[in-house]
This record gives sequence, structure tokens and C-alpha cells, in this order.
Amino acid sequence: MKTLAATLGGASRNQDRYVVGDNFAAVLDGATSVAGDRSHDPGWFAQQLADSLARTIPEGGPLADHVERAIRTVRDTHALQPDSAPTSTIAIARWSRDALETYVLGDSPAVVLHPDGTASVHEDDRLAAVATAKRTTYRSQLAAGHGYGQAHRETLLDLQAEQAERRNRPGGYWIAGTDPDAAQHGITDITALSDVAAVILASDGVALERHPNATTWAELLAEVQQHGPDNVLRSIHGAEDADPDGSRWPRSKPHDDKTIVIAIPS
Repeated sequence: MKTLAATLGGASRNQDRYVVGDNFAAVLDGATSVAGDRSHDPGWFAQQLADSLARTIPEGGPLADHVERAIRTVRDTHALQPDSAPTSTIAIARWSRDALETYVLGDSPAVVLHPDGTASVHEDDRLAAVATAKRTTYRSQLAAGHGYGQAHRETLLDLQAEQAERRNRPGGYWIAGTDPDAAQHGITDITALSDVAAVILASDGVALERHPNATTWAELLAEVQQHGPDNVLRSIHGAEDADPDGSRWPRSKPHDDKTIVIAIPS
């Protein structure tokens, strides 16, 4: 596989991370705490998980087991506590001569592009099903032109409090934090390598709807191949600059971190 990758911070600290190995790649998105009450920086946490995955994935075995081991190792090494530890999404692609395996935990998707131009989006949408009323509220406020003021922050605080109550619980959502068992709730898919034109791993800041030109993942891949992955991220960031109050594209913050890794069979 030929791999291409880029990352672009939305603010002073980029909390996304990625790692690429001989037969795998991963994207991790450390979750921002609006209250700022995490014991460690979410980007640091994502990096610790990435480092652990890079050490163990080459050993083989189920991807969920590697994620479980990474969560346990980072938790125990740094004495992380459930109420204060950061959390992170994890999206992994691993390939062999015959197959592509994807694993997602949290809302960082793995997109498999097929030779016929179609795309299979492997995603974990359980977080989106939590605190839906509060999510609708802040988006409506932004769409009405109220911007990123104190009312928006208070709504996000309430939203994250409700998310915390549902985190890593049946009927809620699953994420990398301090519970290693969460890894077994990740979503794994396998695709024959002959049916893969490319695989894209992305953090949720790579929002296709905000790209000024690409309207499909296939078009985004074409831009990557022509102009490079950095250009894709800058294009989305630039579109967000033109919507500083979030009224056109209601979103939790003016700029999210953006990370993309593309693997193309060679």
C-alpha cells in the first residue's frame, strides 16, 4: 500500500494523532473537554494509544484485542482515573495480500473506496445518538446567528455532561478511555483487497459537507491524488474561515482538528 497522511490543528493544540506502519494505519481523535477538567491533554492520550498500537499490531491478532491492550497499558502506566481521564476515538485499517480490515471506535470513520467508484463508509454512530436534544439546541442557536458565545459554551457543557453519563455503557456509546472492555464494542469490517481502490481514515473534522469542491469521498480522493492531503485539510479549514459564527455549518467550534490518512493498493 502507498500511504499519504496529513494533520491540521484547529487551534493551538492539535489533539488528533495518526500512525502508519508496514501493513496498517490508524487515526485517533482526542476528545476536547469544554470544561478543561481532564487530568491529561487529550492529544497526549491519543499519542500514547497510537504508540501502543504501533508496537502490538504487527504481532497479528484481532484489532479489538490490540485496542483493548492499548487502553489497559496506557491506563495502568499513567494511573488514569475514570472521572478525569481523557478519551479518544480510534480508526484502524490493516491490510494483507488478500484483505483489508477496518476497525472503528468512536466517530472517526474508515471509508473504503471501491474500483467502481462507490464508497463504503464504516462508522460508529452511537455517539451521535446520545444527547440529541442538546445537540439540536446548540446547532439551532448557531444557525440563528448567535455564534460561539457563553450560551453556546453552556449548552456544550450540558451536552458533555450527558455524554459522560452514557459513556462506555450499554445503550450509550463506546470510546477509548479507561475501560479496556470498550475495545470489544468497536466495529470491525473486512473487504477483499481486490474490491479496494483506497481506504481513507479521518477524524470528524474532515467534514465532506464543508469541502468547497469535493462532494463525495471519491472526489476527495481525487483531490488528494492531484494536490496532496494537506490541500484537502486547508480547503475545509478555509471554508470554515468564511463561516466564523457557525451559522452556515453549525458545529461545536469554529475549527476542529483535521487528520486524514489514505492507503492505496500499489
